[in-house]
Amino acid sequence: MLFASGSEVAIAVDAQKLLATQKVSARVVSVPCFELLLAAPHADRAALVGTTKVNVAVEAGIRQGWDAIIGSAGAFIGMTGFGASAPYKELYQHFGITPEKVAEAALTRLNKA
Repeated sequence: MLFASGSEVAIAVDAQKLLATQKVSARVVSVPCFELLLAAPHADRAALVGTTKVNVAVEAGIRQGWDAIIGSAGAFIGMTGFGASAPYKELYQHFGITPEKVAEAALTRLNKA
């Protein structure tokens, strides 16, 4: 399961396509608001998230808040601190916020599961 918000959803969709070339099925879930997802009844969240072995979050920010969705064992692709400044494409490359890194994280976790 690949989770993302905002513009990072496109990165997750591209990672999903890369995983498909490896015969790995992945679902992309857009999470526009943590609070709404976490406030939903457990059955609704379970139906959306399913029973995946691997959860990966993609965020051009920090991990804060994502563990409630992906679990502490989930992979996080994003920034590791505040204060970086550059054109977004350079920051994404620097922090590995790319479809390739998302797919790699999913495959690594899947091979350990």
